[in-house]
Amino acid sequence: MGEERHRRILPILGWVVAVVLLILFLGSRYEISFHKKSALDQPLTSTSPAGEPSGTPSTATKARLGTPQAAPAQPRVLSTQELFDLASPAVVLIEVYDQEGHKRGLGSGFVASSDGSAITNYHVIRGAYKATAKFGDGTFAPVSGVVAYDPDHDVAVIRVQAASPPTLQLGSAEDLRVGDHVVAIGSPLGLQNTISEGIVSGLRGNVIQMSAPISRGSSGGPVLDSTGKVVGVSVATVTAGQNLNFAVPINWAKRYLGAASARLLTEVATENTVVQPFLDGSMSVPAGQAHTWQIQVNSDVMSAAELHGEIHSTGGFGGGVTLSLYYEDRLIYNCPRQTQCAIHEDLSQEGSYTLVLDNRRSLIFPREVSGQIQLRYVK
Repeated sequence: MGEERHRRILPILGWVVAVVLLILFLGSRYEISFHKKSALDQPLTSTSPAGEPSGTPSTATKARLGTPQAAPAQPRVLSTQELFDLASPAVVLIEVYDQEGHKRGLGSGFVASSDGSAITNYHVIRGAYKATAKFGDGTFAPVSGVVAYDPDHDVAVIRVQAASPPTLQLGSAEDLRVGDHVVAIGSPLGLQNTISEGIVSGLRGNVIQMSAPISRGSSGGPVLDSTGKVVGVSVATVTAGQNLNFAVPINWAKRYLGAASARLLTEVATENTVVQPFLDGSMSVPAGQAHTWQIQVNSDVMSAAELHGEIHSTGGFGGGVTLSLYYEDRLIYNCPRQTQCAIHEDLSQEGSYTLVLDNRRSLIFPREVSGQIQLRYVK
């Protein structure tokens, strides 16, 4: 009976051994695992709701586990030559003309948007009845109007009629620090696309002081940081000092970009024209005396200053008087002792002028003088 039991157990053991061997074989061939799958065991081809592969730890998981985060990419610092190559195509030489079509000045500017909006100083276009913009490649484009202007901050946005003009990227002056590298591009004395470099020397009452040299004609040109973004607009230099140059923050001009319409230059010039009468009617000049008017021309607050008018005089023998104009101590206009005089003088130089109505050669007779003499300028 024991032998018979043995015969029944042996086949069972054989089946058990065969099953075990089969399982071991399949496990080694197909990497069968007997533990419960976790999230990390999910197929790598499936994605989580956030769009990340489920086999990849999420951003929140990385932060929770202390995994280092990638730092934001910093703008590349450009060389001076790279800054010039990047910016110069968008910098323009602006030429302005008076009401009679005479060229009366020049400055700089730069295109800031694809619709042709260009930034410059207000004093560059102050008093202009016509203006043109010359690009670095020699092409000219008319200035069709003024989008906006701000005399207090000396910035203006004008509209240049050019198809698909190159533009500059605007930054923020708030990010500037003393010692930062800057470059200025402009047209000093008409020498278009002149570049100079320096550092931010000081930040004084929201005005940028810099060591990048600029000269007359550079006004309105861009000041760029080391990454090629415009942070300021060249505005002035102090000739009495050593390399003292200034720019206004680009933030003052950025707010005016985006306007759809522009006003004519003539409209802007007319509404800002100031007429100051010296003689409007009649007056008496006693014998042996002269009447004088002092005129102070300040280019910071006035442009296109001119003195014009006509007078008639009567009295005594012939009624002649002398009308003269002096710049500082130099005689620049003289109408000698006549009964009628006309004056039309441009006060183009900054400083003090003296207008004299002279009757000192008459020892007996006063002269009655009538007419108009006006000082006209654009504020």
